[in-house]
Amino acid sequence: MISNYWIGGTIAVLMSITTAATAQDRALVRAAKSTLAQIQDNSFAANREYCGLLGVSPSGQLVVTNARKGRVDSCTPRDFPSDDIEPIASYHTHGAYDPDADAEVPSLGDLDADTDEGLDYGFMSSPGGRFWVIDTARQEVRMLCGLGCMPSDPDFVAGDWGPIKKRYSRNELVRRENEG
Repeated sequence: MISNYWIGGTIAVLMSITTAATAQDRALVRAAKSTLAQIQDNSFAANREYCGLLGVSPSGQLVVTNARKGRVDSCTPRDFPSDDIEPIASYHTHGAYDPDADAEVPSLGDLDADTDEGLDYGFMSSPGGRFWVIDTARQEVRMLCGLGCMPSDPDFVAGDWGPIKKRYSRNELVRRENEG
């Protein structure tokens, strides 16, 4: 049921993954970034998170679920309609800019949710246009590209939550949340 999968409008619905981990990782990052870039504006306009899953079919094809509209600070993606697809990553936006919300960095809850779901990765886009990967094996988050590399909320104000590092360990996320 190809119509159940979406990789941003005119982009091919299914992408081939090679057996090499680096090629698979690059394809996964490209699919996540493209999908998130296309839903950022809707996320800002609705001030809601949007989320979904990326997975691999038995034939090695990368598949992406349609984005689901969530709440202001949470979103639960729909499962794949087939048990044959292995979920490997999530994706989600962090909604519109809010000076009271530390939305430029993935949260500890984001890391825990992907870990609890047994996903290898999660991808997140921020109101300031940052693009992050959540690495559950390493229990860390890494910025893949900085401010403005993705669509940004026009109301975004840089610096409200201080400097943003390029990498946070689990313990650093705990400290960041406790200090916020």
